[in-house]
Amino acid sequence: MANNKLDLLYKLESEKEETLRKTFLQAQRYFQDNQQKMNGLSQFRLEYMQQLHVKAQNGLTSNTFRQYHSFINKIEEAVSQQAKVVNTAKQVVEQRRKLWIQQQAKAKAIAKLIEKQQLAIKQKQDKAEQKMLDEFATIQFFQRRQAV
Repeated sequence: MANNKLDLLYKLESEKEETLRKTFLQAQRYFQDNQQKMNGLSQFRLEYMQQLHVKAQNGLTSNTFRQYHSFINKIEEAVSQQAKVVNTAKQVVEQRRKLWIQQQAKAKAIAKLIEKQQLAIKQKQDKAEQKMLDEFATIQFFQRRQAV
């Protein structure tokens, strides 16, 4: 009966572990997606700054320069905001990874307990079987002695 309870507990803890694994992987994908967005924004900012440099060498009006500068500032602000998203996502990934690892440990501990319990049951059965065989051999020995 206790084994059934442990089996049920193990099943529940394993399901919880699988759920936590999936949420960890989800958080990791979200982090990677946002990291790529940030890298893309940074690359776009670099390219736009290079365009400004090339155009400035050929001569720019102050109005065009202000527009370029204003747009670059907006891109930098977007990069900064995206960096915050990436940082938060990274923290969530680490938090979910820790929860998943803790849950793995719980499930493994229960599995080990079940294994230990099954081993104890088997040893008890083996001992009972050996006792029965010993008794049978003893009975046969005495029966043969009496027959002689």
